[in-house]
Amino acid sequence: MIDPRLQLLIAVSEYGTVTGAGEALQRSPSGVSKQLKELAADLDITLLERQGRGVRLTPAGQRLVEHARVMNAQWERALGETALAATELCGRVDIGAFPTALAAIVAPAVVSLRRDHPGLQPRVHELYSGTPLRELETGAIDVGLLVGAAGRTAGTRPRQVSVTELATDPIDLLVHRGHRLAGPGPVDLADAADEDWITGRPGQDAFLELVPAARAAGFVPRVVHHAQEFAATSALVAAGLGAAAVPRLATVMPHPDVVRVTLAGPRVPARTILVAVRAGSEDNPRITVCVAALRAAAAEALSAGAASRRSTG
Repeated sequence: MIDPRLQLLIAVSEYGTVTGAGEALQRSPSGVSKQLKELAADLDITLLERQGRGVRLTPAGQRLVEHARVMNAQWERALGETALAATELCGRVDIGAFPTALAAIVAPAVVSLRRDHPGLQPRVHELYSGTPLRELETGAIDVGLLVGAAGRTAGTRPRQVSVTELATDPIDLLVHRGHRLAGPGPVDLADAADEDWITGRPGQDAFLELVPAARAAGFVPRVVHHAQEFAATSALVAAGLGAAAVPRLATVMPHPDVVRVTLAGPRVPARTILVAVRAGSEDNPRITVCVAALRAAAAEALSAGAASRRSTG
């Protein structure tokens, strides 16, 4: 087995502080610091040096992290080949996802995994945009779901993480029941160009999903109210304060005065949901059954969302 202290060093390189590395791996900062000092003493090299309030890797430390990442990928492949020879899948699998995916995809996937593979121990972690890739490389999770919209993952993907598309989540329009666009058929997003909008603040998922879609439809949304949580968004729409762009997988609290409308047009807005695993683990049966369960749960959730998109909430 690879020296676990190398995972601590990788975590420090990703988070920039011993405290951040400790939080990611659920270890105390003093414990992380002690083990890294022991590793440096065993190797007789300096691995870290102070940089302001944080630390940075020395050239030797950076080189060691590069080798550690290669060894991790090799270790993942070895685990996968060993698991292929096992008669029953077993062991812990940590799954991290953003809140929407956690509710709509991960929860039903874990239920099916427990039913079909009693020896597996899937554990769930709520994460936010951008963090799954880092959590994967540091070993905090084994499978991560993230949103890949507007190039947010470009240039930020660790070299030792494998990312593939899981599902395409259409963006629906949320309007008051008495709104002019609350008819039976789909509408073009451009038809809502003059609306007041309810969305998250810049940098939050709801904002990042709406703005590129609106620009593709030829307008810049006039954001009047800020709300990221979908129950709050639904309440504001029900009060007649504006429209909202909501991913189909989002669970919005039912409200009799709110209607979800399908969007159409030359460029229907949607977000791409990605699934990421550590490089080398792609063929590990524990990982493949987990990804398959997530893919099936996503397909079922999207199908159910399409069938009920005209229901309240």
